[in-house]
Order: sequence, then C-alpha cells, then structure tokens
Amino acid sequence: MDWHDDEALSAQIRAMGRRQRHQVAYLALRRLQAPLLGMEMPDDWGIDPAALDSLIRRSEERLDGEADEVFQQAIGRLTSAPLFESEVEPGLAESFQLEAINGWLMLSEALGEMNETQTETLVYLARELADYLDGIMENSSVEVAGEDQRDAYLAGIDDRLRSYGLRYFGTRNLDIEGACHKAVLAASDHDDLLSSPVGRELVGACDEYSGQMLSALRSFPTD
Repeated sequence: MDWHDDEALSAQIRAMGRRQRHQVAYLALRRLQAPLLGMEMPDDWGIDPAALDSLIRRSEERLDGEADEVFQQAIGRLTSAPLFESEVEPGLAESFQLEAINGWLMLSEALGEMNETQTETLVYLARELADYLDGIMENSSVEVAGEDQRDAYLAGIDDRLRSYGLRYFGTRNLDIEGACHKAVLAASDHDDLLSSPVGRELVGACDEYSGQMLSALRSFPTD
C-alpha cells in the first residue's frame, strides 16, 4: 500500500464533520509537538517562546474549530518574528521545527472551515516527517538509542500496517493516526472527545511518540 495516496484516509476524512476534522488535525500536530518545544531554536529566528506557548495552549482549549480572536492574536505574535522575513538554512532539528510551525499556521488559516483538503494536508505532514526521520536514521552512522525496542515494535505489527513497508516512525505514526481517526469517527461531531478518557489516552500516545521523535533528533549533531 502507498501511504502517499491512501484512499482509506480520504474516506475517513470525508465521513467527518468539521469539528471532527479539526480534532484529527490537532492530533496530527500534537505528534510533532515535542521537537518544536523541546529543542532550542536559533536566536536569529526571534521566536518568542511565550507566543508559541500561548498558541499551543489556546489550541488545546478551543478544539471546536471555530475562529478565535485570542488564537489569531497568538498567530500574529508568532509571525511577527524575524524568521518570517529572512531566508534560513535549517539543520535537521530546525527543519522539523519549521514544518511544525508551518502546520500551526495552516491550522490557523483553516479555522472556521477545516475542509477535507486542509485536514489531509496536516495529517500528511505528520506522515511525511515520520518517513523523513526514518530515512535520516537509516542512512546515517549515528546511533539512536532504542533500536531493540523499535525492532520489537515492528516485529509485532499487523499485516495492514506492514503492507505500507515503512520503518519505525512511519509505521508508529500510522498506528496512532488510525486509533485517533477511529475514536473521532465513533464520537459525535459535537462531543468533546479529547477531554474524555479515550481522548486523553490518544493525546498520551501522541505525546509519547512525539517524545521519541525528539529523542531521536537529539542524537544527531547540531552543526
């Protein structure tokens, strides 16, 4: 199966209401959160950590997908940074941070609408970065701790996940993505899923995965 062009994903998103699509887009960005918050950014980017923290915190408080003035103010504070007025040549970790920031900007543009294309774009962002990190790890001599655990996970996956032919992060992301979409579709479009026990479990899985991604990125030299 080709994870780049997965009709099953498109069908799931078509079956969702706008609030549900917003929830799965948020969860996709949640899987990219640790590298954004857990590693320092270059000083010349001029990113205000408080603006970034406000943006993420507000997004956690408003999961209905409605346009929100406080959220847009946080976006405005973020995009006023020198980063957005200059050319940058990011290293490995910085490239993940930039893509995550871009994901939040895309989310802000989709508020109040969150159509199928916008949702797929954010879900695919998490997929692409997972596959990219796998490729970096495979082609590098850098030793990333936890190889035995990653191999054990891949040895135990089901045939559906195995059919994608992906490595650890790509497979694990699809595994969590599938659980998120299943839970979102099972809930009403009006339910506050992420404050429920099931939702908290999903957020925990996203955060654990994101932490593993951060740990892997920290294994690589920064210059």
